[in-house]
Amino acid sequence: MTSPLTDTLLAYWRMADRHKEALDQYRDLYGEPDDTSRYDDTRTTNAIEASDFLDAAMESIARRNPLPPGCTVTLPGANGATYTVTTGDLNDAARAAFLSGQCHAFARTLCETPGWKMVVLISESCSYDSDLCTPEDDAYDGLCSCRLEHVMALRPDGMLVDARGAHAPARVPGYEGQEYVELDARGWAYLCASPQWRRPAVAVARTFTAPLLAELDATTP
Repeated sequence: MTSPLTDTLLAYWRMADRHKEALDQYRDLYGEPDDTSRYDDTRTTNAIEASDFLDAAMESIARRNPLPPGCTVTLPGANGATYTVTTGDLNDAARAAFLSGQCHAFARTLCETPGWKMVVLISESCSYDSDLCTPEDDAYDGLCSCRLEHVMALRPDGMLVDARGAHAPARVPGYEGQEYVELDARGWAYLCASPQWRRPAVAVARTFTAPLLAELDATTP
């Protein structure tokens, strides 16, 4: 039986062999490309596959090797902002990061709790510019993409949870009265690819879920 790390290495080497074989058919005896156009197209295809492989490998490693507490990490936030947080320390800086630009990462990790689901609060109009919201823009669940405003976790009891704690539906501070829709795998893939959303720092967010869940347990009657 092999380890997950060994499986990843073996899979990478198999991919690397395929990539070299695909490129070799366009190289001369000196290793130089003799069909530059097809060689470059093949390199592009190989690079895309390698990038996807790297993303999956890093996520697998992160799951099996959680970040320790006390690490200083800078996260990308909304509108070009950055937030420096200390892993495991759910202080005001961390809450700000996971409320402004990284709410989707935090919700994603909370929903690793059995029975929890991801949802996204929707605004009545485009959050950025009403002119951006056109009838043709129905990126998710028939909604204009810029109406997807704040990602949260839906607890089995119906409460919505973010980095501040648990809130009754339609009573989330700053989003009062707003409805939500469930965010499935297709919706998550959309958010991760959208230029309106930052790279979800899931591995970092994962270090803050236990402190928040402990807070929720302490405040539950």
